[in-house]
Amino acid sequence: MIGRRSLAGAALLAFADVDLVETAACAQDQADTAKLREELMALERQSWDYMKTRDRGALRRFLADDLLQVYADGSRYYKNDFLDYIANYRLDSYDIEPTYAVRRIGPDVAVLIYRVTSRGTPRFDRARTDKVIASSTYVRRNGKWTSVLYQETPIK
Repeated sequence: MIGRRSLAGAALLAFADVDLVETAACAQDQADTAKLREELMALERQSWDYMKTRDRGALRRFLADDLLQVYADGSRYYKNDFLDYIANYRLDSYDIEPTYAVRRIGPDVAVLIYRVTSRGTPRFDRARTDKVIASSTYVRRNGKWTSVLYQETPIK
């Protein structure tokens, strides 16, 4: 009887150890995801600031060469097209809501999802305010996160 209790107790402890390891791993994953969320949002804000100051050189270095951007109005821009467009665009303001999230696709791919309100205008047009849900797909290349896809969905 004592032998069975000892064996059952050992088995219970083994399962408890597995649960503790899984709980610790889950907590670490959450911490890593939270850190990644803040890291990617800092990069995203930086790109918005580059647009606001029309810093095409910084955007050229920041954006991936294979970048594709799809805007709420359906327009699509590859990197060089976007850099040409931004030369004649004035971004007056932007506000990113604090409820942004990140979704890991793999160890080197993640999607940042957020709501943003921006006010700006192409050259000679009237300024307009856009409210969208934006998603930015980042890929880590050579240890550096870079934006490869930006997509907007309008919010009504």
